[in-house]
Amino acid sequence: MDNQEYNQEYIQDQINRYVYQVSRFLVVKNKEDIEKEIRTLIDDMLETRCQGHSAAKEDLSAVLTELGKPSSLAAKYNDSKRYLIGPELFPTYLRVVKAVVIIVAAAVLLSNLVSLVTGDFLWENLSGIVGAALSAFAMVTLGFAFVEWKGLNIEDIFEETKQLPPVPVRKARIPRSDPIVGMIFSLIFIILFLTVPQYFGVWDAGSNEFVSIFNVVVIRSLALLFVIEFTVSFIKEIFRLVEGRYTIRLMVVTILCNAVNLLLMVYILRTFPIWNQNFPDQLMTIFHSMDADGLIELKLSWTFFTQHVFLWIIIFGNVIETLTCVVKTLIYGLDPKEK
Repeated sequence: MDNQEYNQEYIQDQINRYVYQVSRFLVVKNKEDIEKEIRTLIDDMLETRCQGHSAAKEDLSAVLTELGKPSSLAAKYNDSKRYLIGPELFPTYLRVVKAVVIIVAAAVLLSNLVSLVTGDFLWENLSGIVGAALSAFAMVTLGFAFVEWKGLNIEDIFEETKQLPPVPVRKARIPRSDPIVGMIFSLIFIILFLTVPQYFGVWDAGSNEFVSIFNVVVIRSLALLFVIEFTVSFIKEIFRLVEGRYTIRLMVVTILCNAVNLLLMVYILRTFPIWNQNFPDQLMTIFHSMDADGLIELKLSWTFFTQHVFLWIIIFGNVIETLTCVVKTLIYGLDPKEK
């Protein structure tokens, strides 16, 4: 390959990277048309600058510098007049606020459905759905408004300015559904876990009551610690949603968040009696056919599970998730020139 062919491949690759970055900050429906328009604009600017000569790296660099940062160019195509948040931050803000509001509303709705089934439902609780959604909207909006007010340029976290990152291959991309589903299940679990922990267990059809596997009093006393753990996981999923692909940044955030969650969970499990130690005896009242030997074996199994097995399951799942992110980042998330 001669030098001219190499320059042309390099220029085309950089144009692809720039256009891809612009598309990440667009919140309009006609993205494809805008991408074509930007490509045409770049070609015209290069042709005007080179005056019939082959474009060099310096020519492309000058053109892209004139066009500005991808987020800035995207802001010109977005309708900035209707934004509460500045046009450069708005695409990121919109993705986050949509996901958070929908997830919070869905989780509170599910919590009300559970209380309806268990007989603890109050009609007044329905107003909590709107209240929770508005609270989530307000918190996200205030957070982004603060960033806008301080001029922190948060978009630089998700936008390379010194060197355009490559257009990620399909396996390097993270579908938006993945972090959204993760946030949904996390929020649903934490709401149910903290509000109705007594329903995590075995249902006794005879007495129409639940035998909980948890020590309900202890679980509720540790609500703050569980909320912190959930918040760390939620931040990680939001970062995955905004980043949209496997990168070194995402890998570092994942490692840090998983490490915090693992240490916190080990501390909780080793320090506090969150399990219902009377669970085997209460089960015996349900299954009257269980003999004394069966009860002893059940107690031993329950003790072994609560003191060892569950903790190792948490550690194993945490390590697997972290290693998966690291491996995918190293295989798919790096520029081929950086591997």
